[in-house]
Amino acid sequence: MIIGIGNDTESISRVGNIVNRNSNFMNTILTTRELEQAKKRQGKHFNEFIAGRFSAKEAFSKATGYGIGEKVHWHDIEILNAPNGRPIIRVKNFQYNTYVAITHSSDFVNTVVVIERLTVLERISLKLFPKRGVLSDE
Repeated sequence: MIIGIGNDTESISRVGNIVNRNSNFMNTILTTRELEQAKKRQGKHFNEFIAGRFSAKEAFSKATGYGIGEKVHWHDIEILNAPNGRPIIRVKNFQYNTYVAITHSSDFVNTVVVIERLTVLERISLKLFPKRGVLSDE
């Protein structure tokens, strides 16, 4: 059962300008692993990556209705890539199935996040294997 959908659109050049003006911006919004992935990108792909992660985290905050701040922080949300390139979203201490889609077109990135309630079997599995599907507290 879907319990939340969030959507966000960002200007890639706008986010790139923020990165250039504020050297701490990337450290604020990206986890260590996301920063490692970002540094592998070159040229326009670098700004696309940063804007995509920023947009995905904004979309997640809209899907939950929490916003970013009191209950959910930037580093609680991590978007990494599967071996085939598909983005995967993981959230600290968040016991729901969460899906993300990120697309780039021209100077814009659009992101959709869907949050789905766990089935009974998934909830039992989470009790047996508590780290499944969530970020560790490292």
